[in-house]
Amino acid sequence: EQTPEHSLTILDKGFYALGLLHHWSASGAEKHWMLPLRKDAQYRVRERLGTGQELVELKLSPQARKKWPAAPEMLIARLISKEVNGKKVQILTSMCDPLRYPKADIVDLYGHRWEIEHGFREMKQYLLQNELTLRSKKPELVRQELWGVALAYNLLRFMMAQMANSLKHVEPYQIGF
Repeated sequence: EQTPEHSLTILDKGFYALGLLHHWSASGAEKHWMLPLRKDAQYRVRERLGTGQELVELKLSPQARKKWPAAPEMLIARLISKEVNGKKVQILTSMCDPLRYPKADIVDLYGHRWEIEHGFREMKQYLLQNELTLRSKKPELVRQELWGVALAYNLLRFMMAQMANSLKHVEPYQIGF
């Protein structure tokens, strides 16, 4: 409920809970969500909206209906399919109007999610050297250590962005560790 109205939240596959997604959208004006479609997801095509996009119905499970009693039996969402680097990507979203929310914009936004994921991976692999645990033992020191890693990462990324700006046709996210 703290998500602002007129916003989009990009979720991970782990948040694939149809009752939660309905609640998310229904809790305010234009609280939209987007997430990758689970491989085992079952849906019925309600309407074809154009190349690689359909309005689909997803049936809520009895468990979801019990946990989210206000949720309908069927969740209506937009399914966008796009081939990216030779791999089929399917994105499920509450942004159902293809004129208001063009497919290309949604695919582009989803791509930015991966930039964030790559940032987390870089922090884990290069700054934390794949350590599974932090060195600090006390909660306040754990927070301090995490903030230190985030600060170091962002300073390095800032320097990479400056380098990218000095080069032609290079985006900051194209420069890595």
